Amino acid sequence: ALVEQAKVNVTTCTLTLEACTLSLLVALLRTGTEEGKANAAEVIGMLADDESTRAPILEAGALPLLVALLRAGTEEGKANAAEVIGMLADDESTRAPILEAGALPLLVALLRASTEQGKENAADAIAELASDPPNRTFILGEGALPLLVALLRAGTEEGKASAADAIGMLANDPSTLTLIVEAGALPLLVALLRIGTGDGKTNAADAISWLANDESA
Repeated sequence: ALVEQAKVNVTTCTLTLEACTLSLLVALLRTGTEEGKANAAEVIGMLADDESTRAPILEAGALPLLVALLRAGTEEGKANAAEVIGMLADDESTRAPILEAGALPLLVALLRASTEQGKENAADAIAELASDPPNRTFILGEGALPLLVALLRAGTEEGKASAADAIGMLANDPSTLTLIVEAGALPLLVALLRIGTGDGKTNAADAISWLANDESA
């Protein structure tokens, strides 16, 4: 009931301790039913939209539970966990703890086999993690690039935009440019630039601008 109430009213969830406390959500994430865990992750994602809540979310012990949900939850639970992890990764200080918790290979697995929403959220999280240059090698090593190209080719419009964002982040490194071109990303980015959504076109243009530095392109 707590989670359902929080889902209906995000303002109440954020401001009213009695209605929705972080500790209760984390407890639900730890011991709830599969549906309860998925819903708890969804509400924690609502909270994480506010930058000031991200440190308290980590301090409350949510990260290992989100990773556990990413590993063994329902498809909805995995997608929700990936979304929260992506939001947390928006803060530079959280990226190392996310990698140390083992999230990256699970995000890549979600990119490989999941719902369209799961793939989109995984790509978003990978894009955030790729903001740190050292992480790009880890991301490539986990095999994310061909999966991002596949999402760019055949995903939903939102999925294509997320894939382009992640590829653009990876392309912000001279050592990755040839790999990205050889994976077949460039013509797909050009196609997205032509007929994608607003976000898709923006992300495609950004990625292409980095790839233009590669002589093989």
